[in-house]
Amino acid sequence: MIIKVKATNKKSGEVISYDLEGDAASGFLYEGTHMQEVADNKIREVNNTLILMDSPIYTIKSGETAEAEAMSFDIEITAE
Repeated sequence: MIIKVKATNKKSGEVISYDLEGDAASGFLYEGTHMQEVADNKIREVNNTLILMDSPIYTIKSGETAEAEAMSFDIEITAE
């Protein structure tokens, strides 16, 4: 499954968009790297929020959209 992530910085309004690939059982990768091991601090902050147990990435189905909130970002995810 591909998860499209769009995160908007609450203070600056900066938007970052990227894809995660994988599934809830095996985990998700960002450009071939486990989502918790990404070097980019902004993407890692968003990913750290998405990996929490109550995150919608574990229950979202293809075609659905869900929202999550990090300390610095409002996050929207869409499953394809």
